[in-house]
Order: sequence, then C-alpha cells, then structure tokens
Amino acid sequence: MSGLDRLLQEKHLPFPGARVGILAHHASVNLHGRHTVDCLLETKAWRIEKLFSPEHGFFGRAAAGEEVENSLHPTWKIPVHSLYGEHRSPPPAWLENLDLMIVDLQDLGIRCYTYASSLLLMMRACAQAGIPMLVIERPTPLAGIVDGPDLDPQCESFVGMIDLPLVFGRGQGDLAEFLKSHHSGLRDLQLQVFRDSDAVVDTEKWIPPSPAIVSPACARLYPVTVWCEAIADIDVDRGNADSFAIWCMPDFPAELLKNPPIFKGMRATALTGKRSGYHFQIDELSRFKPVENAVILLCALRDHLGVERLFSQPDNRPEFFDKLMGTSSVREQLMAGLSAEEIVNSWSVSRQST
Repeated sequence: MSGLDRLLQEKHLPFPGARVGILAHHASVNLHGRHTVDCLLETKAWRIEKLFSPEHGFFGRAAAGEEVENSLHPTWKIPVHSLYGEHRSPPPAWLENLDLMIVDLQDLGIRCYTYASSLLLMMRACAQAGIPMLVIERPTPLAGIVDGPDLDPQCESFVGMIDLPLVFGRGQGDLAEFLKSHHSGLRDLQLQVFRDSDAVVDTEKWIPPSPAIVSPACARLYPVTVWCEAIADIDVDRGNADSFAIWCMPDFPAELLKNPPIFKGMRATALTGKRSGYHFQIDELSRFKPVENAVILLCALRDHLGVERLFSQPDNRPEFFDKLMGTSSVREQLMAGLSAEEIVNSWSVSRQST
C-alpha cells in the first residue's frame, strides 16, 4: 500500500468539492494498479481541473533532459501542464481557480533525481497562491540511506535544489514536511501528507518512474553511476534491464578488472564479451553507501587512467558533474589526488561544522 490507498480509505476526504490540480505521472497508481486520477474521479469528492507532469512527462516516455509540451489527456480530457518544458515552476495562471493541489510522484530519495526539485517548486508556487497541498507518500528504494555531500548554493540547479545530502533516503511526503519546516516561505503552506507506515517497495509491482529506472535495483545503483552523464565515454546500459548497474568504457584498466576496489555493501563483477567494465550488485543494503562507492570507483579510475580522462576531454562536462554532485569540491578533490576516504570524510566534517 501507498499513501494513495490510505487516502482512499478516508470516509470523508478533506476539502470536499474542491477544484483540484494533480502533479503525477504514470507510476502514480494504487495497490491494484489503478491510476491516482482514475481513483479520485471515482470518489466524486473533487473536481479535477488540471494535471501537472514532471520530467519524462505524464506518461513517462520522454528521455532524460527531453522537454515535454503541454497537452490534453486523451482519456480524461483534462489539460496536462508540463513542468519540464518552457516552465519548471507553474506560473500563477496555471494555478488560477484551484482550491487544492495533490502531489503523487514515485521518487528515489536522491537530490539529483529531479522530482525532488519539482516538489519544492510546486510547494513554493502553492504557498504564494495560498493553495493547500496534499502529498502522497510512496516508499523509496533507498529508504533510510543517507550519503553524499550537502548542496553548495553555488552549484544549485534543477538537478540540485534540496539542501540535504545527495542521497537522503526519504519519500516525497517526508521531504515535503522537511521543506515546509526549513524554508521560511513555505511555513504558511497548508500541508497534509498521506502515508502507510508499513509500505515497502514491491519489486514485482514496480513501475519505472522514468524510462531508465526499470527496477528498484536500478534505482539503488543510480547514484553510484549517474556521473556517466558528465563523462562522455562511459556507458551505463541506460534503458536496459541493468541500467546504472553497468559501468563500462573503452580500454577499461585491466588491473581493475582483475582486482576491483572494495565497495560498501556492493560488489563489482568484470563484464565478459565485447564490453569492458563492471557489473554492480548490492550485497548488503544496510551497509550500502552509493555515493561513497561512486567516489571509490572514480578514484580508482583516476589512479589508473589519469585525471584528464575523467574531466579534461573535450566532450566531458565537469560543470554538469558539479551540478549532479551539488558541489565542486568532489571534482576538485579528485583532481588534487585526495583518496576516497579523505573525500568522504570531508562531507562529515562539513556537516558537523554547520
């Protein structure tokens, strides 16, 4: 069960007769696979006036970074306003005549996965417009795992807007409550979260919240290997069954294939065949440190290939690496030759100082 099932059990839904907007996508379903909009239309408690979609669109088909246009839902005939096109935040005109906003997104609990940014921007817009918000909590594949550096305001972008560690291990309900309590502009927002305390990720019923996150395993390994988006010659098998569980590149160091680094809660197996690199599997989720593992891997590659291979080739994007990480310090420390342990320890020191 998710928070949606909990909401649907209410005998009397809040804000009866409200004109409602819903920020959702194709993974917004109940225990039986019915979409949030279908379920809420059936209750007849609210008038659903507008839909809003995050990156990848309402149907989850758009590629990473692909802009999506506004549309009319073909079945429900409700306007779908894209928050990954001309606008990332809903302009005031899109919120006119709404009495309530519902947010129901399957998230990963990772700052650079952009649904966290969409939630924050929608909260800001609703706070300014005086529109109450209900947030549906869904279990995250990285529940309880906290890892990685905090956000440096100088690196803030749409792939990093939340002032939490890179992996913060919470669903959107918990995130919404944190944002409301830590952002002065959100403290007057009327917020209610619906959750089921026993909800867990069901692998068999997993619906990819974006095209490449095809399983909970892919979601858990995403923060280990997402950095390939900034390093041109690395492949993570995006969109296939092992998305983000694969890390391969031309002339992968033979020594690393024979002797992989020691990772936290994860093991690396050398790929066989035409591709040269690793296949990652999580051994012990309770010990799993995805961002620390990413740094261990990057340090090993740096030591065998040279730092230029990671950041100085023409097609590489060091500035995007910094945005994904939420800080330039990790790249700078890698370039300066610091060890993985030194880089990881700097996160905890920084956290203690603040």
